[in-house]
Amino acid sequence: MAHRHHHRPEGPCHFSLMSLAASRRLLLALVPLAGLWLAVSWAAGWWG
Repeated sequence: MAHRHHHRPEGPCHFSLMSLAASRRLLLALVPLAGLWLAVSWAAGWWG
């Protein structure tokens, strides 16, 4: 049972598009966390 590799012209483009979407999703998940961390640290520094 050998694996057949299909090399299509849209292969690398599709891969970069998927990685871009994944990094965008990661960024969108990371931004609120960074904002919350900044707000908490600012509040701790302001009230402390």
